[in-house]
Amino acid sequence: MPRQRGGVQSAPLATADILDAALRVVERSSLDALTVRAVADECGVTPPAIHYHLRGERDLATLVVEAVAREITVRLDPSTSWQDQYIELVLAMDRTFLRYPGTGARALTATGKSPAASKLTETALDILRGAGFGEQECVEIFAATYFLYVGWLSTRQMAQSDAIHPSLAAAGISAPERVQTEPLIASLDCIFTGHVPRQGS
Repeated sequence: MPRQRGGVQSAPLATADILDAALRVVERSSLDALTVRAVADECGVTPPAIHYHLRGERDLATLVVEAVAREITVRLDPSTSWQDQYIELVLAMDRTFLRYPGTGARALTATGKSPAASKLTETALDILRGAGFGEQECVEIFAATYFLYVGWLSTRQMAQSDAIHPSLAAAGISAPERVQTEPLIASLDCIFTGHVPRQGS
């Protein structure tokens, strides 16, 4: 329905309104379903009204992915181990990306600047620094978990279509359930095994 002001006059459309509508579209379906027309229908306006505020669907998708990344809430318990803190960071990301299908893979493979992504990266590195790892080892562990998580997102996306990559099937690995996180946690534990901070934890 068209947005109303005073019960009779259409209220002016703001970028925040467009972003909220776009997030609802993605949450109901996926990032693949995000189009200017879909957002216009959600706002109750015509596509030109959306184009007036945005430069195109690519910019709209970028805005949505950045907004989703900003939504990631990380609550770390400093009394827990660095491994548990790191896993909680990854699971917080995973919960949010699961809510908005398709945004995780886009967020982790985008090439443009992302303040939200940079903040999450610094959080990960700070966990490792706080554990006593040297800077180079912090970067190596972060890179390994990044590569792992990108693969996890792709695997889960395939699983939503009841598919699994042949290489995983050949190893006897089943497609994960939509909300299943045990394989992700086990894979992170494999990376963490053998990594002992030189300065002590």
